[in-house]
Amino acid sequence: MEIYQERMVKAQELLAELDFDLMVLFPSSNMLYLSGFYDEPGERMLLLLLPREAEPIFLVPKLYEEQIKQESPFQDIRIWSDSDDPINLLRRTVADLAVKEARVLVDDGMWVKFFLMLREALPKAKFSLVSRVMVPLRMQKTPHEIRCLEEAGAIADEAFEEIIRSKIAGMTELALARALEEAMKKRGAEKIAFEILVASGPNSALPHYRAGQRRIEPEDVVILDYGCRIQEYCSDITRTIVCKEPSKEIQAVYEIVERAQKKAVQAIRPGVKAEEVDQAARQEITKAGYGERFIHRTGHGIGLDIHEEPYIVEANHLELRQGMAFSVEPGIYLPGQFGIRIEDIVVVTQRGAQRMNRCTHTLQIVE
Repeated sequence: MEIYQERMVKAQELLAELDFDLMVLFPSSNMLYLSGFYDEPGERMLLLLLPREAEPIFLVPKLYEEQIKQESPFQDIRIWSDSDDPINLLRRTVADLAVKEARVLVDDGMWVKFFLMLREALPKAKFSLVSRVMVPLRMQKTPHEIRCLEEAGAIADEAFEEIIRSKIAGMTELALARALEEAMKKRGAEKIAFEILVASGPNSALPHYRAGQRRIEPEDVVILDYGCRIQEYCSDITRTIVCKEPSKEIQAVYEIVERAQKKAVQAIRPGVKAEEVDQAARQEITKAGYGERFIHRTGHGIGLDIHEEPYIVEANHLELRQGMAFSVEPGIYLPGQFGIRIEDIVVVTQRGAQRMNRCTHTLQIVE
């Protein structure tokens, strides 16, 4: 529980530096990060209020009271029942905190219905987004967080090694996605990190295609993009495989993406700007004549969320710092033909990039 106390103190320090009076969190990874408690957002008002100097306060439906007592060190829990109007509890609480004309940071993912309740309770307040505090707080990972990322990455690696020994041709994309999920769960994954992407044949040219009923055929390129969670921390890996022998074009494009991924990883070290890592990958692909076919950023941060800051993208001048974790995932997509993408998660260290994924980059030819 001490870790949440420490995080809460740091959040209050940043709140004071920015001259805000109150943070209001909605069920989200931010609430989990600061309090240890999380549940899916629902129709009932469930908020965590963090004043600049006082102890945090949970405002929750009664059915959550005992769960929060067990999962969070913060025990000022104010409850409402289903027969109550929760706005009354919210009004009483902000009156107790004397923040009626406050400067308030609101969780970026808060549903509008709850923000409107908050605005009704604080009609004179000025609002901004809680990411102003939470992004700098969460962007640099602690050793414990890095261990979770590494464990989740190792499970994803092992699942890949199992899958490439299987007979792929004839499976549907959905069946292969289920096989990946099962391979991770039997190795200790708590759950998948996101809906698994299996894109075969021409579908592999669609970067965010998921998985469908298409049957994988001999000579298909197949992109596998998947991950799992350990203590709610995510892994995210992409490997591209080929059924039977790849064509010369597929082999050539794969080698370009592999070089681009390697160049980007080699560019990573403290003080380098995020955009410079993106440029390292993009220049390699552009030099090979496929610049217009690399149609997304090179990477995204990762942690409790599958996508969080820092974003490895053009015009992001943020300087990388030790402990930042993010993906490196260049790709080339040829519409109607095939796509190639290689993705690893890395953590910035004093000496450069430490990979959280260690399974082979060599193009795997499967049955």
